[in-house]
Amino acid sequence: MNILLTTSAAPAVSPFFTAEKRPPLGLGSLMSTLRHEGHNISFIDNYLKPSRFIEEGYLQNASIDYVGIHANTICYRDTLRMFHEIHELRRQGLWNGKVIVGGPHTSVAVETIPEFVDHIVQGEGERVLLNIVRGEACGRIIRSERMKDLDWLPFQPWDIFNRLPYDYTCPWMDIKPVFTMNTSRGCPFGCAFCSVGDIWGREYTYMSAERIISEIEYLVQNFGAKGVYFREDNFTLTSKRTLQFCENLMRKGIHIEWACETRVSDLTEELIELMSNAGCTALYLGVESGSQRVLDLLNKGVTLEQIENTLRWCSKYGVRAYCSLITGVPGETYADYLATKKLMKKLKPYSASYNVFVGIPTSPLYRHVLENKLYEHIDDIGLLYMPGYDVRARYFYGMSSSSLVDYRFGQRTDFDNRLLRLMYWRDFRNAARNRILSLLPAALRKRLRWVRDIVLNPKDSTAVKASK
Repeated sequence: MNILLTTSAAPAVSPFFTAEKRPPLGLGSLMSTLRHEGHNISFIDNYLKPSRFIEEGYLQNASIDYVGIHANTICYRDTLRMFHEIHELRRQGLWNGKVIVGGPHTSVAVETIPEFVDHIVQGEGERVLLNIVRGEACGRIIRSERMKDLDWLPFQPWDIFNRLPYDYTCPWMDIKPVFTMNTSRGCPFGCAFCSVGDIWGREYTYMSAERIISEIEYLVQNFGAKGVYFREDNFTLTSKRTLQFCENLMRKGIHIEWACETRVSDLTEELIELMSNAGCTALYLGVESGSQRVLDLLNKGVTLEQIENTLRWCSKYGVRAYCSLITGVPGETYADYLATKKLMKKLKPYSASYNVFVGIPTSPLYRHVLENKLYEHIDDIGLLYMPGYDVRARYFYGMSSSSLVDYRFGQRTDFDNRLLRLMYWRDFRNAARNRILSLLPAALRKRLRWVRDIVLNPKDSTAVKASK
């Protein structure tokens, strides 16, 4: 069979960061599985670079039998566009293949998918897709039982991905190329803002340490990999696997840097020390808040003590810690924000950033906000925006909310009003400072900027060199 797999283009306006372009590992797994079965695979990544493959006759010219579209909620407008354009081809008799859709959106908003789409795959798609192209699939909406063993999955189609201009760096690693990997699925935790449970389920499955290392060795030998970034919900959830992974890396003498995403509740000092010795240089941590009250509201299942311990251990063993924080959730107060700010100032992680809350369909917090009408705006793809979203976008992102969502916000909370006052005084101070600096001689302005850089970035090599 000739099978095309494709992504959907990112929207011009989105509340979520869409500039990062990395290989789509979910589709990659499908591509490798189908290719392993002898099918001819084509791949078009519209998320990386939008194309007009439908209008240009690619489906007909390449004799495509099946087109599989990856759908996520953020990019669903473009998915819907492709559905209708392909349907029009079939209506006119210009193409008679089948359309398959998978991805997170099929699990959280299946009702939005048009009736003329032939197959809807929810959850894991490798075995389902094989059954569809063999003509053995039963039903239109298909969800198979979870795979217990992910080791049987072929390596990602790195030969295909490596030809495309993806981002092969990691913001917390000073090397490249850094290849992304995903070695586990599912999450047993119930964070209120997350919809992963509805997509994968609560069962946690994973590749063995040996399977992971074998793909790393392949990447090093064939593509010159210098680092690996494990992009998954919780790389270290199974401590036994993490220990085996680290020990095997060191035993085999594989010197490669790596980073992973995980939870502070799964880490111990001994584990972080071992991970550091095995090449781990960075951890992405979902800290969310420095207020225990907010952590409990989010059903995060972590404590401030665990956060503090983890960041101290990271500092002790030279592991860069990036803290992902969330603000704007229902019930959060200005005092909660100050607690988060104070905690970050105290612990001094390598990096930290705030994400302004947007409700994602089917998450527990989404349902709570929707049922209690706590939101100010709901957009055409079902995302929920809280009152004051525009204020927080300006304060935490430094940008107008008009570039994130097509809506003019008007409601304000006490939290928002405090942020507005802070921004007013910040803008006033900046304007006054710039005015004073403009009156100084150029040489003195340059010297003052150099002093500022030394104070703010004492380890920066450029500033150190300038001081010699």
